Amino acid sequence: MPFPGDGLIPAPAEVQTMAVTIPAPPEEVWPWLLQMGVDRAGLYSYTWLENGLLHLGVTNADRIHPEWQDLQVGDIIAFTPEGYPGGRSGPRVVDMESCRHLVLDLSPGAPPGTVTGTWQFVLHDAGDAGTRLLLRTRSGPGRPWGLRLMDFVLRPGYLVMDRAMLLGIKKRAGRDAQRKPPPSAQL
Repeated sequence: MPFPGDGLIPAPAEVQTMAVTIPAPPEEVWPWLLQMGVDRAGLYSYTWLENGLLHLGVTNADRIHPEWQDLQVGDIIAFTPEGYPGGRSGPRVVDMESCRHLVLDLSPGAPPGTVTGTWQFVLHDAGDAGTRLLLRTRSGPGRPWGLRLMDFVLRPGYLVMDRAMLLGIKKRAGRDAQRKPPPSAQL
């Protein structure tokens, strides 16, 4: 099915899509996406890997932080912190619609205006089941050869980390939904 952001790479070389169902409505899942980043709420993945192997200094948040809910198009979601070799870097937000989708440009080193990789988060209302959170990763033929080689070598790790991130978001947003009283109890 088409996703917001697919048009950024009309003829992708590779596409991976994964999903998880979260027992919470989209408006309770969305804030967890907005606060992602190593210098904010983390990436909800394996901190033992992020900190032990990569020395990123990540702390994954277990609550919504109002001060981190201001993500805008053009902002960076940091994968590396300030002072890291190579500096603070990460994908740039290129499109977003509240509680619907978040599209990130994963094109380090590409010429300005050229998108060679995307990370696309899409939230579908699944009714009584909650939210279906989908993550699509696309890479295009214009990706620099060094990044293509790195993507090829690290792809199994990317898939494991992406899966852990989706499950981390599910755990947090689902837990928050279970803590809320049912609508009838709020009257």
